[in-house]
Amino acid sequence: MRLEMKVTLRRGNFDLTTDLSVQDENMGLLGRSGAGKSTVLGLLAGTLLPESGRIALDGKLLFDSGKGIMVPREQRPIGAVLQYDQLPAEETVQDGLFAVYERTPKQRRNLKPASLIEFLDIGALLKQPMRHLSTGERQRVLLAKALLKSPKLLLLDDPLATMGHFSHAVTPLLKRLQTELALPLFYASHTLGNISEFSAKAAVLAEGRIIRVGLINELLQDADLLQKIGLSQIDNRIPALVTQHDLADGCTLAQSYGIGLVLPLRPELPLGSWVTISIPANEIALSRHYIPGISIQNQINGEICALIRRDNGVLVQIDCGTVWLAGITLKACRDMDLKEGDRVYCLAKTQSFSYRSNAEPSTFNQLFDKSQ
Repeated sequence: MRLEMKVTLRRGNFDLTTDLSVQDENMGLLGRSGAGKSTVLGLLAGTLLPESGRIALDGKLLFDSGKGIMVPREQRPIGAVLQYDQLPAEETVQDGLFAVYERTPKQRRNLKPASLIEFLDIGALLKQPMRHLSTGERQRVLLAKALLKSPKLLLLDDPLATMGHFSHAVTPLLKRLQTELALPLFYASHTLGNISEFSAKAAVLAEGRIIRVGLINELLQDADLLQKIGLSQIDNRIPALVTQHDLADGCTLAQSYGIGLVLPLRPELPLGSWVTISIPANEIALSRHYIPGISIQNQINGEICALIRRDNGVLVQIDCGTVWLAGITLKACRDMDLKEGDRVYCLAKTQSFSYRSNAEPSTFNQLFDKSQ
């Protein structure tokens, strides 16, 4: 998949100019609310019309102002779950889903509608008009429509933020689609949490402009950039190998890059399996020394590799075999006299960790249509 996008659009006082080229990559769109993330997705999906420019996917023009080309949304090989999407008010969920599926050429169909409907738990909604759905229900239906289109590119405007507990099931499904179908995915959000689930790379938007494209780990080291986009919550994503379930003490033990971790008890996880755990940067405290006699079970030693000023605090980047990020106040940083190269302990409570959704390769096999 190759995407080329160079367009301009003015809407009231908002002026957007984008120049983006992507080759077979997943991409995050990161920026403050109002930066232009949703507008970029709408332009790609075909729900918004640029004033000028060009959009091409795999060499096929989707929009070209000079040539008068504007491919309608329905004919674009792009699936989209958008926050602002005009849909027929009286269209039922079932009518919408099967209209999309019927428009998709048979040779391109790669998902089974019945299995997808069951997995997303929208069977009871099939007779409902779209306007009667809650926000979370609507997002699940829109995701089903986007996937039944068997797209070459999937656009997501932070739907996981409104899906509640379903996000823990949808996340591994989307990851499986990325690998099984080689489906590139664009995920827009004002936080890094969900973006980093699907992409190691992000385009940063501010005031209608793409001001930076790069690896997320590199973007986090740019203090000026973090201040400009007002990045708030930052989560650590850490791979861990499950080694033991201690039922008596109510915890699961794991290893990550040679470091022992004490995690919330999850006895259903197979021993020897890899999981991804998450902990917000502001849930990690720092100490100059190991502290005996406290309830915090995880005290991880590492070396400070960067101190990143952000708003009224500091994001401390620590090399613990893999990079950990700790969010502390400016006062704490000054009181501890922290400097790059210092050794510190990252203190993390067991219950501050959460498990990201992982799934065995066979979990979603029933969704895929292998008959084509």
